[in-house]
Amino acid sequence: MPKAKSTGLRSPWVDVPYEPTLYHFLGPFDVYDREETLGVELDAWDMNDASQRAALIRRDITSQYKELSYRHRHALVAVLAQALQDPDYDFQAILEHDPESTYALPARWDEMADPRAFFADIYRLVQQDWRDDLARAAAEDPSSW
Repeated sequence: MPKAKSTGLRSPWVDVPYEPTLYHFLGPFDVYDREETLGVELDAWDMNDASQRAALIRRDITSQYKELSYRHRHALVAVLAQALQDPDYDFQAILEHDPESTYALPARWDEMADPRAFFADIYRLVQQDWRDDLARAAAEDPSSW
């Protein structure tokens, strides 16, 4: 799993280094203990339909994540860019359900036809919607964070 290069950037939630992973993009879709509410709602979305996928990404990722500063967003997007640059990266593995975990994605997301397209859509949309934040962070030296 790609991780951001270590900087002085601290987590927005606890005082530890911020080390984003692709799982951070999936946080809004965690239905563990919410299968009957959020799980049912998300099951209505067709993740194989590009327009529905984009609408959900915009609703739950690009318009959310208010707790992430422009620097955190930049670091998170860098991890996604790194994964997308690897033609052999297994995006399907991220969607697989781990029965030992207290984290769960909606039913059938592990059967998504093209998980790479889902993450590519996330990348495309955050590039558009977070454009100003990403440009601001890119203009800085990450070692100063």
